[in-house]
Amino acid sequence: MEKQTFTLGRWEDRSGHRLDWKFGYRGEASSFGRIEVVYPARRHGDHHVTEVTGDLVPTTTFDGWAYVRTPSLLFASLTVGGAGVRLRRNRWAQTRAGRAVKMQVEGRSYRFQATSGGTKNHALIRDGVEIRTQHHGRGKAKKVTFTITGAATPTDVALAAVMVGVDTRNLTRNGAIRSVFSRSLTWLD
Repeated sequence: MEKQTFTLGRWEDRSGHRLDWKFGYRGEASSFGRIEVVYPARRHGDHHVTEVTGDLVPTTTFDGWAYVRTPSLLFASLTVGGAGVRLRRNRWAQTRAGRAVKMQVEGRSYRFQATSGGTKNHALIRDGVEIRTQHHGRGKAKKVTFTITGAATPTDVALAAVMVGVDTRNLTRNGAIRSVFSRSLTWLD
């Protein structure tokens, strides 16, 4: 089975007003060319947008209710190459696989799920392909390593990359519990 690995490094642009600051990851993704993840690429109301662009990957955006600088899974929408994608998930499921975000893109079924109890390791899975992402480092030295197993397409890589700039803590049981308390306290203000 074909296996490849690449790493995207963190970058930030803190010029201008703090609401205009941009963050993200960028780098060379082996045979997929240069990739850049930007969050928030745009803001509208209480929603933020994460955007992925690159040499060979389709432009992909994830729009969701703002959580700090990234969009969350709450009231989320996904666009791949200009086409809207329906997202489904069972927020009450007890297992990581049950809590996964499910989507249909270009006739393929995908599942994005946490692979550990923390918020740093995830996997995008479809028939014959698995892309694992792992966050490591701190501050400006943060990086995300992508490990691809199988014959991945540019769309597969774009989907995995856009999720790097999304708050995915709700994909674990503990993260979902913390999220409920956090949102409750925010709504009380």
